[in-house]
Amino acid sequence: MIGSIYAVGAAGTGKSTFSASLKEWMISQGFDVAVANLDPGAEYLPYDADFDIRDLISLSEVMSEYSLGPNGAQVVAADLMLENFQTMLKPLEEFEDYYVIFDTPGQIELFAFRQASPQLVDAISGSRATIAFISDAILASSPSGFVSQKLLYGAVISRFFKPSINVMNKSDLISDTEMDTIKEWEEDTDKLLEAYMNEKQKAEKSYFAGIIRAFSEISVAGKVIPVSSRDLLGFEDVYSSMSMSFTGGEDTDTSMKDD
Repeated sequence: MIGSIYAVGAAGTGKSTFSASLKEWMISQGFDVAVANLDPGAEYLPYDADFDIRDLISLSEVMSEYSLGPNGAQVVAADLMLENFQTMLKPLEEFEDYYVIFDTPGQIELFAFRQASPQLVDAISGSRATIAFISDAILASSPSGFVSQKLLYGAVISRFFKPSINVMNKSDLISDTEMDTIKEWEEDTDKLLEAYMNEKQKAEKSYFAGIIRAFSEISVAGKVIPVSSRDLLGFEDVYSSMSMSFTGGEDTDTSMKDD
């Protein structure tokens, strides 16, 4: 594959909708794109998956075989996917000349914090992988929500050691004023700390001051890219960040292949 992007984030941030919209936007720009579902427990997908892990692992069969409820079966199914990733490689070979978007499990811990996940990404994508951390603009509009998502992003990128982008989904659901405030917090950690302490007046200031200032010192989250999956806004910036990882910023023509 030309390059791959793994949509990773907490439940409810809109990873699947983001994956569907990114594919739609890239196809509109003339690129060959596939989307792969890596969530064995997904009940509904807003796209037609070009690769679907559910064809290989059935959650209902896992529940039956291991005598588990839905939550326990999700964990076992995720581990089975990671432990038997060799079975995934063959069907993915047909996307050699494609960009591939991987839609990861809804519960972030089922992918980001399983032992075998980094090896899975390496086996499938090698050096042509980018981690797209999907955050929620509504949650980010409060200081504590902004900080908590930054910390989660830092935890995710520390697991994979791959190029990464911080995508703030649902940007159409907050006001321009709220968006300006988020951008201000991104650029000025002193203002973020002030806003955080105003919200959490009983918090230990020195402790959180160190955490918040570390964001800028170690570039924990880089530039946040606001997107609207509903309105297809911001995806040009997402693609630009992807292409910097894959091709040094140059577009790759994927539209002139023989059928």
